[in-house]
Amino acid sequence: MSYDLFLSRDYMIFSSAHFVVGEKFIEHLHGHNYKILINIYGNQDEENMILNFYDIKKVLKPIVDNLDHKVLIPADSNLLEIVESDEQIIIKIPDHEKEYEFPKSDVILLPIKNTTVEEISHYLAEKLMWNKEIKKRNIDQVTVTVFEYEGQGVTFELFPRYE
Repeated sequence: MSYDLFLSRDYMIFSSAHFVVGEKFIEHLHGHNYKILINIYGNQDEENMILNFYDIKKVLKPIVDNLDHKVLIPADSNLLEIVESDEQIIIKIPDHEKEYEFPKSDVILLPIKNTTVEEISHYLAEKLMWNKEIKKRNIDQVTVTVFEYEGQGVTFELFPRYE
């Protein structure tokens, strides 16, 4: 028998600023109070659990805490030029004749192409995927949903990869 395990009342939340840039558009810098919902699908193990909630939180909490109150910048974007100094990060967007300069301590460079909820949910799912507890044999699927606000979010489905 397969069960669903999910963190619903216990959303992980972080507040961050970002902008989305495309070849023909750019959003203004703005922020969200993001909510993360994790769903784990699988069978009970010998301890009668699919997975202990603590194991998920142990993996994701440091990542989420690192995103909290930061400006999220997509380091893998081909539309941005990122220049770092000792104290500052300058983000140049040549196609839109725009430039931002931030204190380095206020920015997190993410290994994603854009700071959309699609990319953020995929990034978080990838972080979960490499954790040994998530890769347990009784787990069939993990989904990570990131909400920008209630009712607007994206889910990334992850099927654990076993070694």
